[in-house]
Amino acid sequence: MQWLSKMKQLNNMKVYKYRKLVISLVLLLGISINTIQAQDSVVSKTQISISYFLPVTRVPYLEVNTRKKVGRKFEPVKNIPVDIYFNEAEPSNLLGKLITDSIGKGRIGLPPSFKNSWDSLNKFKFLAQTESSPGQEAISADITIKKAILTVDTASEDGARMVTAILKEKNGNDWVPVKDIDMRLAVKRMDGNLSVGDKDFYTSDTTGISSAEFKRDSIPGDQKVIVTLVAEVEDNDTYGNLVTEKTVDWGKAITTQKNFFTQRTLWAIRSGAPIWLLSAVWAIVIGIWGTIIYLVFQILKIRKLGV
Repeated sequence: MQWLSKMKQLNNMKVYKYRKLVISLVLLLGISINTIQAQDSVVSKTQISISYFLPVTRVPYLEVNTRKKVGRKFEPVKNIPVDIYFNEAEPSNLLGKLITDSIGKGRIGLPPSFKNSWDSLNKFKFLAQTESSPGQEAISADITIKKAILTVDTASEDGARMVTAILKEKNGNDWVPVKDIDMRLAVKRMDGNLSVGDKDFYTSDTTGISSAEFKRDSIPGDQKVIVTLVAEVEDNDTYGNLVTEKTVDWGKAITTQKNFFTQRTLWAIRSGAPIWLLSAVWAIVIGIWGTIIYLVFQILKIRKLGV
């Protein structure tokens, strides 16, 4: 009997331990779920960033992006007034004002009055700043950019066609090559640029040059087999976003094809219908009208015989 009672006590202790463990796991799971839900429902403060762009036109501009984190993802914040300054937030340094659009972005070109500073300086600091408003505190962001220029050219090495890009930064009155910068070397297409080679990025060497073999011989060009080569530096902390282009006659010739709608096909216009289809239609029409005419003559004969 004592043995049985001890066994029951041991079983009760095990059941108690299991229950305690299950309850602890349930509590931990509930806390985790509540924490995740709380994180998903948290809305952070609005954030602002500023980027520098030097496009093909060589007219630099600045782009501002406003967003805030809602849960686990960022969402754009629209209709945010932003002031853009050169160096410091002083009225005399104001470059312009903008309001972010539906995707939280705004763009402003550098005004003509900035040209003298652009020509004389090697480094630029731009400041984006908003004013405080009900429910929104003032926020700001700045970016410091070194003046640089990107060019693209072509060369031939051992019969291979090469695309080369050269990046140089301004240092006093000189332009100095920049090494170890990743660039895109691509062919411009309607649905996005396509890399000229096997890599997505090519790094500049000590002479500021990055090069790649042109392997897109099958890309069609225009009527003169012209394609556009593109060199890009994207979101670089020192130089911003730089783009340059060059046209070359490296495209594949496009063979002129006959217009399908002028050929004799089922989907062509009436004059381009297949001969067999036209023959069948005319045979049916002639057959029907021939039958009608035959019946009319027979009726006339019957009437004459009746007289």
